Amino acid sequence: MEARRQSAADYIEAVQVDVTANMRAILVDWLVEVADEYKLVADTLYLAVSYLDRYLSAHPLRRNRLQLLGVGAMLIAA
Repeated sequence: MEARRQSAADYIEAVQVDVTANMRAILVDWLVEVADEYKLVADTLYLAVSYLDRYLSAHPLRRNRLQLLGVGAMLIAA
C-alpha cells in the first residue's frame, strides 16, 4: 500500500504534458524561499514537496495552476 502512495520516478515524462522538470524545480526553489521567509519547520517543506510530487504523478496539470498547487501543498503540510 505504501508503494502505491509514492510518486513515480518518471512522472514528468509519463503524466505531465504542460509542466516540465525545470518548472517543478523553480517551484520547489520558491517554496524553499517561502518556508524560509515564514520560518517554517523543515519537515513542513519536505511534506509539501511530497504532496506536490504525489499529485503531479497522478494528475496532469496546466502550467498556470502549478504555483497554486504549490501553495495548496504548503498550506496542507503546515
